[in-house]
Amino acid sequence: MMQFKDKERAECHHGVVGYAASTSASKLEQHKPLRKKSILFIALALALLMGFMSDLFVDRADFIDIEEHSLQRMLSSEEEDADDAGGDGGGPTFVFVMGLEGTGHHLISALLEQSPNMIKMGELGVCSPAGSQAGDLYSLSIQFFAGKSRYSGLYDPNHLQQQYIDVGARYDKAVSMLKSIRRKFDEQEDQGQRNDNDEPFHIAINANSCAGPSMMSYPSLLGPDRALQNFNLDVFYNACADANVKCKHVYLYRNPWDIIKSTYINRPYNKSIYDGLRVYLSVLQQVHSQLVSFPEKNMGCFGFIDAEGHELRHDWERFGSLWGWDSPEDFMATAMEINTMSPVPMSEETKATLVPNRLRVLMRALEDIHNRVRDSCYSSLNSMEDQS
Repeated sequence: MMQFKDKERAECHHGVVGYAASTSASKLEQHKPLRKKSILFIALALALLMGFMSDLFVDRADFIDIEEHSLQRMLSSEEEDADDAGGDGGGPTFVFVMGLEGTGHHLISALLEQSPNMIKMGELGVCSPAGSQAGDLYSLSIQFFAGKSRYSGLYDPNHLQQQYIDVGARYDKAVSMLKSIRRKFDEQEDQGQRNDNDEPFHIAINANSCAGPSMMSYPSLLGPDRALQNFNLDVFYNACADANVKCKHVYLYRNPWDIIKSTYINRPYNKSIYDGLRVYLSVLQQVHSQLVSFPEKNMGCFGFIDAEGHELRHDWERFGSLWGWDSPEDFMATAMEINTMSPVPMSEETKATLVPNRLRVLMRALEDIHNRVRDSCYSSLNSMEDQS
């Protein structure tokens, strides 16, 4: 909080200039009525003048204090507004798992399937098994990305029905589903099934094993608008505020060389290396903008299939604690069963084969923005922890 120091305040000394008149007793007696009126008039004038000057000096003396108090209230209000950007409704915290395609959404989904939190969501009917296309989390996900359904989601338009696209209806439904999930959670809380130690309860809205049509990666799904089919944190946090629920996000990252290989060689998401580079350069700029817009909403940075991020045990433990594992050892045992391979840095020979020299300018830029986004994520996370 900005502090204002009063370096210019001066002590105010109030003095009253006495009025003296030298007259004879006879003259005073002669002009006694006039004298009384004059004295009353002068006394009144002096009182008014002193009162005005006193108010003036008080205002000058207290001006900086008043200004400081007003600014503190304004800044405090702004901080509260920032804290409440995703709603302030109590109950569970809804978490969006953001990251480029190829950064590990499927691994996250497999981990969350075994998490105490998502198991509890299954018991409440909020998360349904794969293939069922049921449950509130599935219904929530198709409002953002409808996949191959007859209507358009918020971010993936059905071009056959383009003139009928109603993003307002999809948004309202998303708000309704957030309210519904919170209501079910609150009902079981009221029945005495509270969390141990009243720990915060986090619910992933994507990559959550609940059979949504999309992992909601950046970009999500194929199609003619592929490069534009990206989740938007502003819309998400607006929906959370309108639903009066708490919301946060986490970020997945991976070395961009491995992403290019994963989405072109392993899976044909991009028609060419050139297309992939252009798409991810643009998309990572969007991700960066969204992350820096909501630093207070960041709950974690996870590079589980990144050669360097995989070795950060504290990130693994943070992830486990977010989704209900009481013991880091129990979570790590589960994680090691699901993720049996340790990523290694790509060799220079493989890099040379993957991205030709004529495209290295774009590849270098992609590495730069990747590093910037990753570092920004950790920086905001560390900053929030320092403040807590």
